[in-house]
Order: sequence, then C-alpha cells, then structure tokens
Amino acid sequence: MTSDQVDDFKKSLRHTNIDRFHKALDRLRDKNAETVETPEEAEELETRIRKIKNHTRSGRVHEHGDSLSQVNEEAGVAENLYQGDIALDDTQVDQILGDYLDGPSVARKKRQASAIYTRWSPAFYYYFDSSLSAAARNVAQLAIDFWQNSTCITFIQSTTNANRVRFFTGQGCYSYIGMIGGVQDLSLGAGCESVGTAAHEIGHALGFYHEQSRHDRDNMISLNRANIAASALDQFNKETTATNNNYGMPYDYGSVMQYSEGGFSSNGQPTMIAKITPYQDTMGGDFVSFYDISMMNQHYQCKAKCTSGATCLNGGFRNSRNCAACICPYGWGGATCNQRTPGCGSDLTATATVQTLSTSVGAGTAVEQPTFATCNYMIQAPVGQKIEVVLTALGRQQCIAGCPYTGIELKAMSDHRYTGIRYCCTNDATTKIVSEAHLMPVIVYNRYSSSTVTLTYRYVAASTPSTVTVSQVPDAGATYTGSNGGTVTVATTAKPSGTCAENANCATWNANGFCASTVYTLADKKANCPSTCGLCNSGVSTTTSKTATSAKVTTTTKKATVTCTDNAK
Repeated sequence: MTSDQVDDFKKSLRHTNIDRFHKALDRLRDKNAETVETPEEAEELETRIRKIKNHTRSGRVHEHGDSLSQVNEEAGVAENLYQGDIALDDTQVDQILGDYLDGPSVARKKRQASAIYTRWSPAFYYYFDSSLSAAARNVAQLAIDFWQNSTCITFIQSTTNANRVRFFTGQGCYSYIGMIGGVQDLSLGAGCESVGTAAHEIGHALGFYHEQSRHDRDNMISLNRANIAASALDQFNKETTATNNNYGMPYDYGSVMQYSEGGFSSNGQPTMIAKITPYQDTMGGDFVSFYDISMMNQHYQCKAKCTSGATCLNGGFRNSRNCAACICPYGWGGATCNQRTPGCGSDLTATATVQTLSTSVGAGTAVEQPTFATCNYMIQAPVGQKIEVVLTALGRQQCIAGCPYTGIELKAMSDHRYTGIRYCCTNDATTKIVSEAHLMPVIVYNRYSSSTVTLTYRYVAASTPSTVTVSQVPDAGATYTGSNGGTVTVATTAKPSGTCAENANCATWNANGFCASTVYTLADKKANCPSTCGLCNSGVSTTTSKTATSAKVTTTTKKATVTCTDNAK
C-alpha cells in the first residue's frame, strides 16, 4: 500500500486502537507458530491429502484475485486484520484477543462480561460513500436485497442515523463484526465486486464469523500448517463457545463465510483439507448457503415471527415476511418446497438404464457477472433405490478453488439443506456420485462466459455405498426418509432427553464461557446444559416438531439438452 492508502486504511478503523490490535495479532501469530502436530495428526493429514484430486487450475478471472483471501493479501490488508478481513473495535479486541494483551484470568473475565457484538435493531442502517465504485455499489445493493428478502432484517439507507455502516472503496474487502455503535466502515475495494463477497462482508456486519473459525471446525477440516504463510498463522484462530453460537446447525463447506482451500497459502497449495474429501472444492464458493440463511434467521429471531402458516417440506422454513410461504433449500421450490426450483431445468426420472443429460449455462461473454445463471434438475429414483450420476464431460469451466465462477452442484446427501458437492474442472469427468437416498437435486451454474456439463444417471441398488452421508456431518439430518413412498420429514436437531440431561461437552463449553455468555439465549443453555448452567428448575422449555407429507417428482425424459442464460440462484 502507498502511504495515502495506509492512512485511509487506518482511518477506516476509527473504532480501533490499531497499535494495540496489531500487538495482539502478532502475539497470536507467535503462539500459533508454536503449534506442533503430533505424529498421528501428521499421518492423518497426509492420508487426507493423498485422497484429494490434483487439478491444473485455470488462470485468474479477476486481476485482483479470485478469492477474498487472495484479494486482501495482494491489497496488503490481510495481515493487519483479524482472520484476514475482520476489523475489531477495542472492546472486541479485549474480548476475543485478551489472552494476548493481559493475563489469562483478566482476559477471561473480559470475554464473559458481555456479548462481543450487538445485533442491529430496529434496522440495519447504511449508506454508500461517494468513493464506492459503480460495480461495488451494484453488488452491495444486490447483497442487501438478498439478506433483506431472506430474513426479517430491515435495511434502511441513511446518512444521519447514529449507528450506520459506510460502504466505501478501500483496499480490499473487510468489515467490523456486528453493530459496534457510531459510523462503522465496510470496504468493497477492487476485487470485491461479487454478490457473494458483498454478502460475506455484510454477514460480518450482521454478526457472522468465518465458517473455518467455528469452535467445532476441527471435526470438518484439517489445517495444513506447512502451507500457511508465516505472516498468516493467526488467520485460522478458532472462536470459543462463548463467542460463537451456531444454533445447532452443521458446519457447511458451502457457507459464504468459508474461505477456499488455498486461503493464506505460502505456496499456492491447500491450507485447509476437507475431512469429507468430495467437498474439497465446495469450500470458498460465492453462494450464500441455505444454512447461512437459516442461521441468520435464527440469529435475528425471525423464525419466531411465524407461529403458524405454511407447512414447509424438505427442510424449508416459513418466510417471516410472508408466513404463508417458505424459504426453501436450493434445488427445491414452490409454496411448500415440494417442487423443483422453477425456471431452467427439468424433473428427471432415473431408470435402470443409463440416460444422458447435457446442459449449457451462462451469458457467453468473457465478462464476470455479479450473479449466477442456473439450471435446476431433480432426479428421482424409485423409493428404496439410489441414484448414480457419472460426470462425463465438463466444458469451458473455470477450474478455480471453490468453483466460484462455474460448476455443477450435486446434493447427494439426504439433508438437502446442506450444500452439495461441487465440481468445476475438466478432469472431474469420470467422477461417480451415488446419492444417499432416492432424490438428488442437481444445480448447474455460471457467472463467467458459458460452460457445459454432460452427465449420465440411472438408479442403483440401495446397498450401493453412498458418496456422502448425513452421519458424516454432526448436526445434519435427512430432510426426507427416502424409504416410505416419498415421505418428506422435516428434520430437527436431537436434544438431550430428561429434565436435566446434558450434552457430554458441557464441562468444556462452560470452561470456555458458555453459561456466562450472552451470545447464547437462556433457552439454548436450558436445552443443552441445564445442570451445568444451574437452569434445571428455570421453567424454560423447548419444543421440536415434525411434519410429513408426500413429495412427488416425475418425468419420462430419457435425454435432455438445455441451454440457460438468465436464472439467478
């Protein structure tokens, strides 16, 4: 950065004692440099690395970088921010990084003193600074519209409200966490002009951390420390249960808050390895995932606004802006999420005979688009069978980690709320994917030039091993049973049974501040750790529900060739 750019960057961190913030980051970096893998961990990591398919990656699409971490590293701001794109105010520095400024006991008291951020209420106020480029303004507004339409959060433009976000063109992409009070800056600089990136930064401003910093991330990814740049060792810091509430929802490789495999790499090789190998290229995508939407609705208590209304199927939930309608997992649509997403695509019936699907999607011009064109297919096999898909050709793809421009997503897991497996490289051809049950949504997408996909599909016996299963993902659950005539069951997170039954992790969680934290609600504490938190007789209760009906997807198509240019996911 030039001296003027450095000055502008410092001004944008007006709520932060920068020297103190950087001292804490330096100490965190030094602490993480001391971490040594055990021989068992090293062996496990090597085993996982060997399972990953080697790709010859495409050249850059965007001159400033094809991932958020790449953009911020080259802009020179990543190492000056928490986890590469997060600004912390002084209170948050105390609460999150206090161990690296003061004695541990003092820091712990600070972390437990109050919530580390504030939700926006009654609205998220914002304005566009005159420095914001037209492209950045466009994607910012699209991302704002997306979050507003998908939640109960109201966004209001205002240059005068006491608490507001200033969208401006700075160096790279970054934001504060939650509402910190006063005017807070959100930068969408060169390289940040996609709806996914804008939604990511707004996600921070609304209170979201990174997916890879979840307190339970070690269940789902392994860090390859040998490939992490020395200056970035602090970027993979985990949150604790005191600061990170995931509302009982699973770690999602496809979260818009998840960095791609090569985030903060020193040599271009992966720094993060998915423990469920097929999901390696799902990390770092540009979509806001369904679980992102669901969690934001939970975070802002939107779901509680609909005490009655639509019966939402396949994992959907009532839209707080219209309780008679549902917000559906990608691939599903209709008023109750019992149909394929409308628009480009079709319903396909798998038989024992191999059938072929060929599709082309995209505007056809070598210009990066802010949103995706998509085609949605729903493959159905007879109940009691599984679906086998073989990718036979992927043409004109952008083989970039995270598949952020082009690709195909296959929801092979029976939890259709969970992001599917994504592929975007020509050597992904011949890959075989077997579903967990008898329905598989397939989404082909593009936001650069045009791309083609050809695949075959058929049904196979239920005894055929599935590519991925819900049992591999803690907190995931089937959104339909797949074994009783198409019954759709809205899954609920299992809770401990008994008045004071507890989660086995309560002692550890409480040591990290769970019971004292104000991030978690009283109901959260009662449902998970009532005895540890002293809530056995508090009178707080929680309920779960199930809804079942029949879902039917039919077609007689044996071969389909489709071209799509105008559907946005």
